[in-house]
Amino acid sequence: MKLNKKGITSVELLVSFIIVSTIVVGMFNLIMNYRNKEQIEEINNEVIAYSNNLQKVIQDDLIKGHLTSVSNVTSDGYSATFTFDNPSSYTTTLVINPNDFVISYGREGNVIDYEIPNIPDLKLSPSSSITYIPADNGYLQINIVLTHPNFTDETYSFMINCPVNYAY
Repeated sequence: MKLNKKGITSVELLVSFIIVSTIVVGMFNLIMNYRNKEQIEEINNEVIAYSNNLQKVIQDDLIKGHLTSVSNVTSDGYSATFTFDNPSSYTTTLVINPNDFVISYGREGNVIDYEIPNIPDLKLSPSSSITYIPADNGYLQINIVLTHPNFTDETYSFMINCPVNYAY
């Protein structure tokens, strides 16, 4: 039996290189797709954690503090003062500042700035608002809207609703 001692031809080498290159490019695209999905998921998780924290702080006051009145609601709906009576009378202020990407909330002298997460292209939307509906005892609605190109419909919003001076 005679062995072929020619080795690999340039055509065989070229075909092998093309096959390996195709596999590598396919794997690279697959890895990049998974990486992009992971980054989008991280953005969503950060925004959800931010909204959960902010909602908890505000809702704890609204419910446990027993909201008795809403005042000083600005015409643009970005600021309001809330009065509570439990355990004793106190007031808090909520300010939504879409230009600085900050929501400020707290008692007088102890206001905390809740800056939105530092994510490129994440913005606090100007459609965020504080609305007071003065029917019977009244009704408070706080709507926070965040925008980012990776969100479904490019927005993520959460709403806090509370009756004013409800009987408990």
